[in-house]
Amino acid sequence: MSPDLTSQTTGQLRAGLADHKLPCAKQPALFFEADTSVPYRESRAARQLRERSAAALCQGCPARALCLELALREPPAAGVWAGYTAQQIGRFTTDREQAA
Repeated sequence: MSPDLTSQTTGQLRAGLADHKLPCAKQPALFFEADTSVPYRESRAARQLRERSAAALCQGCPARALCLELALREPPAAGVWAGYTAQQIGRFTTDREQAA
């Protein structure tokens, strides 16, 4: 039986993530847009393909639930987390707050 993630502290969630081999740690460029301070701009099609590819890797991640709970508590500004974009997580967070 898995522990209730909502009862864990943020520190416990972070420690739990550190205990796993995460696909995002091996391929960070797939999960986050290239540095926007450089002249390169990622096209919409390239971004969508990158995000879909990252989300597919998240599907098999053993820490996906931990990652999602952490992202819901501390909504990210960018990237793919637990198979969802930062924008999607922002909407989930809003929905979660309204339901509470």
